Amino acid sequence: MKSIKHWKTRAGLITLLLLSFQQLVCAQLPTADLRQIKPFAAAAGKTVELSIIGSNLDDASELRFSHPGITAKPVMLPADDIYPEPRRQDSRFEVSVAKDVPPGIYEVRAVSYFGLSTARPFVVAPDDSREIDETGNHDSRETAQPLEVNSTVTGSVPARGIDWYRFKARGGQRVLVELIAERVDSRLDGQIVVYDSEGREITRNRDWFGRDPFLELQSDQDQEYFLAISDILYRGGSEHFYRLSISDRPHIDFVFPPAGEPGSRKVYTVYGRNLPGGSLGNAVSLNGQKLESIEVEIQLPEVATPPASFQPWKPRQGILNGHEFQLEHSNTVSIGFATAPVVRESVSPKIQTVPVPVEIAGQFNEPHEEDVYQFQATKGKTYCIEVIADRMKSKVDPYLEVFQITKTKAGEVTRKKVAENDDLPSFFSADNKDAINFDTVDAAVSFTAEEAGLYEVVVLNQFGGGSPAHLYRLAIREPTPDFQLLASTERTLPTNRTGYSVTPLLRRGANWGVRIVAPRQDGFTGEIVVTAEGLPPGVTAKPLVLSGKTDRGLLVLSADPTAKRWAGEFKILGKAQINNKQEVREARFASLIWGHVFSDAIRVRSRLTTRIPLAINEDEAAPVEIIPAEEKVWTVELNQKLEIPIQLKDTGTRKGSLTIEPNELFGMLRRPPTVNIGEKETEGTLVIDFKPNGNFKIEPGQYQFALMGVGVTQYRHNVPASDAAVAEVKRLEALVSTIKSDIETTNATAEKSKSAEQVKQNADRLKRAETALTQATTRANAAEKKATAADSKFAAWSKLITVNVTPPTENK
Repeated sequence: MKSIKHWKTRAGLITLLLLSFQQLVCAQLPTADLRQIKPFAAAAGKTVELSIIGSNLDDASELRFSHPGITAKPVMLPADDIYPEPRRQDSRFEVSVAKDVPPGIYEVRAVSYFGLSTARPFVVAPDDSREIDETGNHDSRETAQPLEVNSTVTGSVPARGIDWYRFKARGGQRVLVELIAERVDSRLDGQIVVYDSEGREITRNRDWFGRDPFLELQSDQDQEYFLAISDILYRGGSEHFYRLSISDRPHIDFVFPPAGEPGSRKVYTVYGRNLPGGSLGNAVSLNGQKLESIEVEIQLPEVATPPASFQPWKPRQGILNGHEFQLEHSNTVSIGFATAPVVRESVSPKIQTVPVPVEIAGQFNEPHEEDVYQFQATKGKTYCIEVIADRMKSKVDPYLEVFQITKTKAGEVTRKKVAENDDLPSFFSADNKDAINFDTVDAAVSFTAEEAGLYEVVVLNQFGGGSPAHLYRLAIREPTPDFQLLASTERTLPTNRTGYSVTPLLRRGANWGVRIVAPRQDGFTGEIVVTAEGLPPGVTAKPLVLSGKTDRGLLVLSADPTAKRWAGEFKILGKAQINNKQEVREARFASLIWGHVFSDAIRVRSRLTTRIPLAINEDEAAPVEIIPAEEKVWTVELNQKLEIPIQLKDTGTRKGSLTIEPNELFGMLRRPPTVNIGEKETEGTLVIDFKPNGNFKIEPGQYQFALMGVGVTQYRHNVPASDAAVAEVKRLEALVSTIKSDIETTNATAEKSKSAEQVKQNADRLKRAETALTQATTRANAAEKKATAADSKFAAWSKLITVNVTPPTENK
């Protein structure tokens, strides 16, 4: 057995390596990263003072919220005889929430020298919400902080600690306890453990809404409960924050059927707890607790679109078309838009015969259940079969099988498997350089019926669980071509084991690659033209054309050398001809929630943001511009090599070689070709072999991609701030000198008539000025140190390159 000392030494080395690794990763050209806002919630109609925490938030001057009814202004220190102009007080802002802002989660970004920051959630509570902050020491059952039903407490768990609360409930009262953490970008993977007044554990929960726990408490008699809140691994700190809600308000667990046709008005059954007008007549239970139900007539919009509200879930979950619905003051749920007439799963017979096209509203009511459906197919027709479960946040991992059923004259039945699928295609790159999760475990298949007759679809849940809330949607239809559009950008990775969130920041003359993902539906192969709209002056983007099977690419934003400072949002649109009609899809933007290193990769989270951000920094120039020697449509024959001459426009700050490779060339999986251009060189040639192999799944067609270079530059951090800090020191030095001179003059000319009060005032002013000078000198030294040229890794893109890959010439 190894000694404790050995393990402590090893742990210390690992920690040191991880810290060094993080420092290496972060040594890149800075962008603004907002990691936390404190507090992160306010009731409608209230004003709160909050502080922002993050990196590269230099000169943060604004907070911008995704709702116009939430406004902010910097907290200012008043002008005085030392500072003639008001000054911002650290990173504090006064935030006002209008009374008519609907309760919900919104986003906030900071505007600083480095543009728009990454986004963080900001919670708006109802105007009558009882909002409480955790107070005092409540790390044990004996010191539990008292709460009341229908109150919400905001807190954070300490490392290796537990937060304790207690409250009293009336007999028969249906109390719901919910922890909101992951949904507001907290690092907390929370759990709730409930004890009675005698210290006996009653129940516990985790992972109800993603990683957030939820549970119900109900007793026949008045009861006092004790809640223990912690991280499942007892991690903690200021970034492990939460909102704990204790209420008897309405709560919707699910709606059945989970989808309806666009424009339809139909009756749905809403299942939940404390529902207004609800009853227990349907005898539906979830985790041993009976759910109430109520029939509600719901009108769906004519046009199917994703929810516009904040979506804390995985990108493919957040972008699923849906109509948001709630009952009075309940939580909000999404009702999907079906692509075919909806039929409910029947309890019997075991094999259900359905018409086509159809969308079946199904449930895995029991663990390890297998649902079977049969339909009649026409010879030569293509059928697309799709299961939606994971994308609507159901705890289902569907597996799909399709069989051709034939019966001989003797009555023998045979089942021939014609298609099966586990998961939809992945959008993670094979080299793991893309950390944002655009994947789903939902399944879909398509097949062409070789013979007319009976076909069977089998759906099962690989997670194995079962309950009325284990919902799925099964569509059987002829091809209905369509597509979705997602955009993202993340810090260019120096290795394939890290990932960091980033907001696009264009320096003068720079290009920035925004990754585009376009999941295609039912084998759609039409051209998707992706464009950027609402770009500021001086910024352009060549349209990206996704042809054939291409479902990912790069939209390159380009700033000319005269682009001015700007921070705002823009739109990315995808247009395609589908059934002789132009369809337009607006892209949703996806971002990583927290930076990570390989030791914590399993906890990587990504979600959609409500807007697509962009900023321009006019004070800094791109370290290098990558320019193909010719601007043209390149042509290469399949199995042949393409040589692309490259020119560099260098600022002279680059150190060492610049390594250039093709970025987002569709079909290229790993080990892309590279060219190194030396520190003193400005030209090179990239050679791409268009011969299909295990790493390059290339076919004839038109493709677009960019060249991406990674190198090191001598970077000076926020030089204007350093200059301003030096100027402030000089101003205060002059002020101190002036005050001293005034004192000497007064002493010389009016020594006898000078009052004691006047002497005290002069001495006090001099002391305050000298203190201000000392503080300003410290700040100036720090700013000057940061502005000293230091090695920084950077990434640079070329503008889009178009290549036509032609079929190989036949051998004569």
